[in-house]
Amino acid sequence: MSLFKSGSKSCIGIDIGTSSIKMVQLKKSEGRFKLETYGELQTYGYLERLNDPFHTKSLRMLETQVIELTKKLLKAAGATAKDLALSVPIFSSFVSTIEIPPMSEEELSKALIYEARRHVPIPLSEVRVDWRVIEKQKIDSVKPNTKKNLFKYRVLLVAVPKEIIAKYLRIAKGLKLNLRALELESFSYIRSLMGNDLSSACILDIGARSTSFTIVDKGFLQMSHSLDIAGAELTRALAHGLGVDFKRAELYKRQKGLDHKELIESNQEIKDIILTLVDKIVIEIERIIDSYQTKTGRKITKLVLSGGSGGLLGLRSYLEKKLNTKVIKGNPWARVVYPPVLEPILLELAPRFAVAVGLAMREI
Repeated sequence: MSLFKSGSKSCIGIDIGTSSIKMVQLKKSEGRFKLETYGELQTYGYLERLNDPFHTKSLRMLETQVIELTKKLLKAAGATAKDLALSVPIFSSFVSTIEIPPMSEEELSKALIYEARRHVPIPLSEVRVDWRVIEKQKIDSVKPNTKKNLFKYRVLLVAVPKEIIAKYLRIAKGLKLNLRALELESFSYIRSLMGNDLSSACILDIGARSTSFTIVDKGFLQMSHSLDIAGAELTRALAHGLGVDFKRAELYKRQKGLDHKELIESNQEIKDIILTLVDKIVIEIERIIDSYQTKTGRKITKLVLSGGSGGLLGLRSYLEKKLNTKVIKGNPWARVVYPPVLEPILLELAPRFAVAVGLAMREI
């Protein structure tokens, strides 16, 4: 399977996260994506170890549980498609943007094998490597008497451990579905959130286990990075500060977001804990954006929120104030046809479904 491959009629996209499993089934109708069904199964960290990079017996057992839970979700949603696309979390992969010096197209593949050895921290025999040229600039030949055209390249290099790939193959087999694609989740939400938008943006995906920062420009992923501070840590901080269990704290977080007035006006410590964590994410956003703008001279025009905690109340306005930039709530349903009656709930769920929608879009 190519990590960059595409093409089918009706497809199920499944995003197996650490706090929930999301699925979307789409088909093409008159040149547009049409929603056939969707569903989400909350797991509250039950699957937290699924994407650990090291194989263990307990992980094998967890795969069986994932298969059974996903089967129930597909049945409850009435899914009918047989083609499937799955995503790989950023924290389970290695992603680098590499500058390649002037060379011919024929020399590029060999050069990339060498670069992969430099940038991937584990033996290449243990990973599946793929790459995509994101910028190609022709230059005057620097080699005398050569007829070859020479180019400077910017290449996106992706490496996924083979055990991670094998795990998802086993899950697809257990679901009795045809795995058409396995791709990095960044590509999925770029597809669903950006569409044909070629402007420069930073997609902030706040999941349960990690927060990812993805720079997308001219339709291509340019930089990608992840941070261990995410939704689950915010929930744990709330649980500790309020003296309640994890599920109750998660409910508080979803209902109130950063606006915990009745909960924190009398407890400045809780507010400080939450905003300290959010500010660590802000610092990383600033670092990533500054790095890209300095390197390319192109200005990031907006921040797009995604992920389970990306839709927290008060987060968008807080980030706009801290970063002094346009911040929008990502909407993966923008190019999808669905019954109008579903609009309120779909817009509420939008940040959480960006990966699943993008996966289903890929293969139709």
